[in-house]
Formats: sequence, C-alpha cells, structure tokens
Amino acid sequence: MREQVIIIGAGPAGLSCAIHLQELGLEPVIFEKESRPGGLLRTEAVQDKFFFDYAGHLLHFRSPEIEKWLKEIVGERNLTRFKRSSFIYYHDIFTPYPFQVHTYKLPSSVILDCVLGLIKARLGKKKKTENFKDWVLAHFGKGFARHFFFPFNQKFWKINLEELTSEWAEWSIPKPSVWEVVKGGLGLNRKDYGYNIWFYYPKSGGIELIPQKLAQQVRKIFLNREIIAVHLKNRKILLDSGEEIRYNYLVSTMPLRELILRISDIPGALRQKAGKLRYISVLCVNIGFKGPKIPEYHWIYFPEEDYIFYRAGLYCNFFPVEPEHKSMVLEISYLPDREPEFEEKYIEKAISDFQKTGLLTQKHQIEYAGTMKIPYAYVVYDQYRSQVLPELFEFLRQNRVYSIGRYGRWQYSTTEDALLDGKKTAQEIAQWVKSG
Repeated sequence: MREQVIIIGAGPAGLSCAIHLQELGLEPVIFEKESRPGGLLRTEAVQDKFFFDYAGHLLHFRSPEIEKWLKEIVGERNLTRFKRSSFIYYHDIFTPYPFQVHTYKLPSSVILDCVLGLIKARLGKKKKTENFKDWVLAHFGKGFARHFFFPFNQKFWKINLEELTSEWAEWSIPKPSVWEVVKGGLGLNRKDYGYNIWFYYPKSGGIELIPQKLAQQVRKIFLNREIIAVHLKNRKILLDSGEEIRYNYLVSTMPLRELILRISDIPGALRQKAGKLRYISVLCVNIGFKGPKIPEYHWIYFPEEDYIFYRAGLYCNFFPVEPEHKSMVLEISYLPDREPEFEEKYIEKAISDFQKTGLLTQKHQIEYAGTMKIPYAYVVYDQYRSQVLPELFEFLRQNRVYSIGRYGRWQYSTTEDALLDGKKTAQEIAQWVKSG
C-alpha cells in the first residue's frame, strides 16, 4: 500500500499539516511514537491536583489568520487571555521584563552603567557584528551586557557567546531607543515590549488541550508507532512494529538530526554534517506545594550563578486549579553530553535556591517534587548551522521529504510558527500533487 502523504509526529506542526492537507482534498496519515498526540505540548497531572507542562508553552499570536483558525478548532471560550507578568530577579530585586527598559529598581550604579554603556554603543561607529556577543555590545553596550545579557545567555546556552549568531535574537529580543532606556532608568516607561505581551492558555486541561482538539480533526492518526528507518529510493518507512509503508510525500516533525540518522540511504557526508548540529537540553524541576498566595508572576528569569535554574514558571498563576494547590517549574539547561545525574540533588538545590527569592517560604508545604527531561529543547544558532541547513533541506526536498516544525526546521520558534509551517507545507505538497 502506498500512502499519498505520511506525517511523522503529532505535534503542532504535524497536526496542522494533516488538517490543512485534508482541507485540500488529501488523506494524510500521522504516525506518533507516544501514546497521545502533542509532542512537547503535553500536560502531566500529579495526584490530580498539581499540573505540569513540558516547560513553558503559551500561545502568542502574530498572525490573525492562525489565531482565528486555532480558536475555531479549540473554541475561544476554552481559552483565557493573559497580559504577560514577567520579571528578572537580579540583585535580590524583581525587575520587570524586558530588563533594558526597567532598570529603575536596581542600584543607581547599575542603572548608570547600563544607560551610559548603551548611549556610547549607539553613538559609536557602526560595524558588522559577527556573533551574538558583538551583537549585544553593538545594540546595548557593555553595561547591559555585563549585568544581564552575558551572564544570562552564558548560563542558558552553556557555550562561548562568540560561537552563537544573532539570528534568533533579532526577532526575540526587544531593541528600545535610547530615550526609552533612559525613561526605563527613571521608572517612567509605560510601553510594552516584545512579541509575547499577551498570551492565551486553556481554561482546563493544560496546554495539552490544544493538540487534543487538533487531533480530533485528523482522520488517520496512529499512536505508539515509531519510525525507525526511512528508505528514500523506495519511498517507504519502517515502523518499530515491523510494518513497511510506502509513501509519495513524507513530512517529518522529529528533530532534524534524528531524521537524518534514520535515513538508510543518505550520503555519509550529509549524515556526518547533521550529526554536528548542536542543541541544548532542559531538566524541568517540578514542584507542587500548598500555602499562602504568591505574587501573580507568570515567569521569572535568573541571570546570576547563585541560582541553578535560568527560569521559573509559575503554572498556578495561569492554570485554573483550586487556590491552595500550586504548581511551578524551575528550568535547568545542560549540554546533551553532560546529562544530570542524581536528579534528587538537582531538586534539592533548585528548591533551596528558589527559597532565596522569598516567594517560597517556610509557610509553604511542598507536597510533590519531581523532574522531566527535554532532550531536544533549544537548537544552537552557530555559524555551522547556517552553513549546513540549506544543503540538508535541499537534499530532503529533492527526495520529497519535508522536515518542518521547531525541531524539524532546526530553529527557535513558537507554537504559532509550527502551525503556520504545517499549513504552508500542506499547501506546497497539495500543489505538487495537483501538478502531477
């Protein structure tokens, strides 16, 4: 049997692609290795009172078209709209995000260092930035680099910042004017910045409600089916059950590295190149606790080394549960070859560090503490990535294989981007099928 289109993975990109292919008159088939759809858009319930996503997954919309489409499927009544409440914890102070326009609470020496450094950088001679480190210095100056951008990103990426490009930062990091930064130092800034000022989150079911609703629209989806090999010449996939299924077009949402490793007849040189693509992993320390109300923050960044985690996410401030039950996550990044051992020590350290903020006190009773690992969490934007990706994608496209989504495209992107990628890929495939 030959399927017209096979999709590997039932995450947002795969589900979107399948739905849009169906709307275009095709009958795609999705194979998902997990027991339920969603990819990383999953929510785990503990003791039926604490709920944890696979790190932070919030719905930010820039495309009115995708926003309307998703709301029609999920049901707008099932979503709550929030205005971002995000902070940076630095010098024992909760500074509103983004750091570069909210320094007014910090010591005067820090404010002066940041503002003067930015002015000097903006007035200086412009030169081409070769890496992320240079990009930060050019746009924000030495003060902001010293107090936030360098320590936070070094802590997060775990590699030399000169090895990173600035491609991912161009759209994700706000670049305010000098006047806006000065006003930020005086506490006079009232403007919101960034792509994630507003977000949506399901009223029940956690973020997993999104893929659940999407999956209901897909006519052919098979769970607990992992693809272990792809044969390009014969256009067929091999499942872990031993089944072989032929296809005309293949769409993969698995990490690009993993896809290349599964292709049996790919040139060895391309396999070696894909194997050198870098990424970082994340250990999520999940905490369920009871006690007094905590500030209604959504997430907090931690640039200082005094804290083992780079970010805290307070699910309890947007996940509708009984007030006394509170869930949160503390995220720790690590390089894949340095996977954390003795996770109980990381749990103990993370809790101890977070207690330093005063948000988690002796009056709070911890009822659950556990971990979840995200092996592929963030791709590394280095020079090598930009050099090798075009060659890999061109080879795959010539063989009617589309690698899409956050990890398929090997990029830093949002859930909305994944949904858009699925739609665009469906339109391209349908056009090829139509043209014969």
